[in-house]
Amino acid sequence: IMGVAFTWFMAAACAVPPLFGWSRYIPEGMQCSCGIDYYTRAEGFNNESFVIYMFTCHFCIPLMVVFFCYGRLVCAVKEAAAAQQESETTQRAEREVTRMVIIMVVSF
Repeated sequence: IMGVAFTWFMAAACAVPPLFGWSRYIPEGMQCSCGIDYYTRAEGFNNESFVIYMFTCHFCIPLMVVFFCYGRLVCAVKEAAAAQQESETTQRAEREVTRMVIIMVVSF
């Protein structure tokens, strides 16, 4: 439940600030949908600070969390493999987990 609540909190943290004047929503594409105005550089809209906020809080911090969590996973797998015999199946499983971690981080 905490994961769902955190997801809603982060979504609201992205969507609500333009409703209160920090940046704004503008029509996009065929004028049938709205999106955050990343393009206007006018003084009154504070778009640059909003873009910096979005980049930092909704990209950089989650990316650091992903790197940390998957790094700890790789360390735990390597420790478990070192505690066991260095058999071919253990080495193969360790390579597979390492490959999966790299794919997940790159995919993010």
